[in-house]
Amino acid sequence: MKPPHNKPSYLPIAAALLLAGGAVQPARAEAPAFESAQSWYSPAVTQALADAGENQGELADALNQTPAAQREGMEFLIANMPRRDLRTLTSGFLLKNVALAYDAWDHSPWRDQIPKAVFLNDVLPYASLNEERDGSRKELRELSAPLIAGVGTLGDAAQAINRKLFPLVKVKYSTERHRPDQAPTETIASGVATCSGLSILLVDACRAVGVPARVVGTPLWADGRGNHTWVEIWDGTQWRFTGAAEPDPQGLDRGWFVGDAAKAKANERDYAIYASSFQKTGLAFPLVWDPKIQWVHAVNVTSRYASATPAAPIAADKTHVFVSVLNPAGKRAAADVTMRDITNGAVVWTGTSMGENADRNNYLTFDVPRKHSYEVTVVYEGKTISEPFVAGDEAEEKSEIHLEAAPAVKTLSDAAIAQLKTALDAYFAAPTNTQIHWAFPKTLDLALKQDEPAVRQLVWDAYKDAPIHAAMKRDFDANQATFGEYLSPYTVKTVGTRPANGWALYIAMHGGGSGPKEMNDSQWEIMKTHYKDHPEAAGGYKYLALRAPNDTWNGFYDNYVYPLVANLRQQFLLFGDIDPNKVFLMGYSHGGYGAYAIGPKEPDLFAAIHASAGAVTDGETVPQTLRNTVFTVMAAGLDNAYGRLDRTHKFMDDVNAARGSRHDVFPVGVQIMEGVEHPALPDRDKIADMAYATRNAAPRELTWLMTDDVIRDFFWIHTNDPGKTKEIDATCRDNQVTVTTTPSVTSATVLLDSRLVSFDKPITFVVDGKKSVQKLTPSLKTLCATMARRGDPGLAFAAEVDCPIPPSK
Repeated sequence: MKPPHNKPSYLPIAAALLLAGGAVQPARAEAPAFESAQSWYSPAVTQALADAGENQGELADALNQTPAAQREGMEFLIANMPRRDLRTLTSGFLLKNVALAYDAWDHSPWRDQIPKAVFLNDVLPYASLNEERDGSRKELRELSAPLIAGVGTLGDAAQAINRKLFPLVKVKYSTERHRPDQAPTETIASGVATCSGLSILLVDACRAVGVPARVVGTPLWADGRGNHTWVEIWDGTQWRFTGAAEPDPQGLDRGWFVGDAAKAKANERDYAIYASSFQKTGLAFPLVWDPKIQWVHAVNVTSRYASATPAAPIAADKTHVFVSVLNPAGKRAAADVTMRDITNGAVVWTGTSMGENADRNNYLTFDVPRKHSYEVTVVYEGKTISEPFVAGDEAEEKSEIHLEAAPAVKTLSDAAIAQLKTALDAYFAAPTNTQIHWAFPKTLDLALKQDEPAVRQLVWDAYKDAPIHAAMKRDFDANQATFGEYLSPYTVKTVGTRPANGWALYIAMHGGGSGPKEMNDSQWEIMKTHYKDHPEAAGGYKYLALRAPNDTWNGFYDNYVYPLVANLRQQFLLFGDIDPNKVFLMGYSHGGYGAYAIGPKEPDLFAAIHASAGAVTDGETVPQTLRNTVFTVMAAGLDNAYGRLDRTHKFMDDVNAARGSRHDVFPVGVQIMEGVEHPALPDRDKIADMAYATRNAAPRELTWLMTDDVIRDFFWIHTNDPGKTKEIDATCRDNQVTVTTTPSVTSATVLLDSRLVSFDKPITFVVDGKKSVQKLTPSLKTLCATMARRGDPGLAFAAEVDCPIPPSK
């Protein structure tokens, strides 16, 4: 394809796309058939020739060689073309373009539906914006003509081209395009374009077969979210719109941007909508990629899009949420997205996020009540992740979910597995004082690095089968949990069918408290059936009704309770065939106080925690630790005893303060049931409400505000010196671990594995502002030691680093 001027041309359209037949050559009449050129063209053309400089001869040749039937078209182009084109385009380029345009118009079945003015401005021109003038009309006609064979209307023709052309030439949306204002040749050669390049290609393809088309766009949506470009098609009576490479099967005048366009503001340049015009209009088309250009003309068409009456604003109690999912490379991913109400598990929205081929301003959107907590679950390539979204008080907010790459694994050989099993059995059968000095062969550390998930499972299996759990097995067989002198009996029933990863476990705590044993026994009896069976929602699970270990006021929230509940949970991990990531804690009244205390102290043990008719216990309950764990509350609006209602409101205020401006942390939800008394809360379906939740045992952000001197582990942080009001904050991202401690903290250890870092690269540690870099190697001994300490495969880690905290701090 010969370039029209002396600037470098782009790669030609691939030969495979050049379909044979029907080439139209520019008409060249003998000079005697023409009158003197100046006897027919307008003063505007005379002025254009004067502005053409050294290129005046090329334009004069074009005028002199244009057949009489096409003179009006050539005159229109030269009179309206920008100075850049006046000084660069060749006569051959112009003659060919005019001949092809008239031929398409003359031979189209809808010629009579196209007024001359529309033909001149929206079929004849060789360009729409400031793109390179590539002369691709002939090739685009050869591509597009077969696509509209048998099509009877202009609108259907445009739809057919929009639907078929982009797959044919293998062009898709991508922000990796060379530049926004690509000409068709460059777009087809590269295979990618954004909305402007796609629109230019569709417009030129339509014009090539005689379908009037023009580029339309806005420099900025009314909400400030970004710009966009699309296409308008003349359907014989009016202009209609469509998104380039976004055909809607229901026809024209449809698209993801309709709602945004309806909010356009005709009298505000940045927020108006413009259609391109080759004819000079005195109004410039705003080119966001090069605002200095003022020679691309436009007409303001905002009134066609903006509602006659202002679009109804988002309801005052709703937030419009823009959802995007990013893959590990930071590219948008088309994933299944479900948004649930945290308080009751109800699905409020489902949809598919936009992938890289969608316009960057096109989002999956939901409207949800403000100041409410949700769980967003994403399913992508067989992997499911969840994270909270908390709607604030804004009309529009964004939820951006980042997918993480699974670490590469290399399958272990049978010999390596056999060697591991032997070594692990020996380790867990050894006395503790022997384990301290244990040394595994280096080859087994290499096996851990090679396939951490497989080795983790082998370690867990060896730990479970080790001859060290006799006391816990006796408790399990006796349906009791113990810690020191404290003993809590329980009943357990199985509901539904076992899920693939094991049973879920729901631990329910009864009401009562300080009073006669008979009173607490009767409350325990009620709790055995209080929460209804829901196998249809929760799948297979075990329902455990736990008796408080005594009949005191704080039977479910004292220092002995937290290790007792941890022991109870570990029983079922060892002998109950449960899924470690599907353990739930719930309670009513006395048990609700227990959930308020146990859950925030040990959130790493649970998928979700629910407290009904309870309240915060001063010094025992803090919301800061709930950054990553679902925690729900149901309170009675008439329950003013012991300050329960006021404490509930205060708890939520504290959660909001801890959350700050973030929307993706603290999945905490509170329901106040107005007009309800303390014993009458409608919470009996809570098993179904909570079932969706799954524990994340290795979140990337932690806040551990300690409230006792008992608990020494919190997700992937360990301390040898726990104590009230001590706080450790930690984040782990991009192979950097940042730890901040309060002055009273004297001990902190970071535990890591391939869920959090890559051991192939150095790891940066920033502890209280002091930076260091270390190269860590996964250790089988560390994995075994943390497995023995935590008794949970999700809370065992392959490396540990002591934070350098000065003793004098």
